[in-house]
Amino acid sequence: EAVAREAAEGTDRRLKAAEVERQLAAVATEMAKRGFTPEQIASARQRAAGAVYEDPAHCTNVSVDDVDVKKQKAHRERAARLKAEPAGSAALAPAPSDEANEAGKKSRPKVANTVARIEQGAKRFTLSAGSLAQVLRFVLAFLLHNELLGGRLHLFSDGYRSLQDTLLAFFAWHPRVWLVLDWYHVVKKFKEDLSRACRAREVRNRHLRPLVRLLWYGMVSEARRYLQSIPAAEVKDPDAIERLRNYLERNARSIPCYALRRRLGLRNGSSPVESANNQVTARRQKRNGMSWSKAGSHALTALSVLVCNRCQDIWVQEHTVPLRFVVD
Repeated sequence: EAVAREAAEGTDRRLKAAEVERQLAAVATEMAKRGFTPEQIASARQRAAGAVYEDPAHCTNVSVDDVDVKKQKAHRERAARLKAEPAGSAALAPAPSDEANEAGKKSRPKVANTVARIEQGAKRFTLSAGSLAQVLRFVLAFLLHNELLGGRLHLFSDGYRSLQDTLLAFFAWHPRVWLVLDWYHVVKKFKEDLSRACRAREVRNRHLRPLVRLLWYGMVSEARRYLQSIPAAEVKDPDAIERLRNYLERNARSIPCYALRRRLGLRNGSSPVESANNQVTARRQKRNGMSWSKAGSHALTALSVLVCNRCQDIWVQEHTVPLRFVVD
């Protein structure tokens, strides 16, 4: 209750309305040059004007992502059979893998690390854990310790529904929280699903360009109508089109006018946490021929996080992790 009360009694600081309007007018001019109709421009302006444009120096950004590495096998089954069976025995023939999927392809087990990057202005802090639930508890502890719950809280994620639902459910009590869909993953989603939906690459590219342009300006309703208008003769998988329409409907509140946010110098994606993923896990653990135990992967990632947060000396001497921002 105390946490919710602290968040409820807080305030947020936003960019000045005059600056937002000036940049919004510049976006409208840009849209006109790109061939948008006056009606489309008015619709985009109306939607963009109703959004919140935070002061980046006083808004806390939280980006969360998973990074997987190859899992080490507990036992070398083939080596055990070689010792147990005589040379030349038919029993030495490789047994079907337990990891084979229905298509007959091997699916290598993975070890998942969840990484979170918390930022405010030029300040940052990185966290890691073996699960999303655990890393979110660490994030909340950091926010509490640094008295950050009284301001705005922006969450950045890719398009995975389970991740988004968990983030929103965890912070549902916060009155000034907003989830922003990462722009790179929006484009990636449309490239992949349109490739499945359209009969040829040329057809996909012809429809991808106007759709991406609409989404860049936050025109979600117009993008859904465009998907509906694609001729049936050009579609080989109608279900993929329907998935995209449902994706837009589900994420409409998380798709802002990216063009305006860029002009205002605001974040449009989760690239900081992806950089952190590479820094604390992927760069060391995803090399050719490497595989890791669950405990080993999590431990090495945690040690890398200490270095990233510049607190390895404190950990060695005092066995504590100071919950304080690092300034680049």
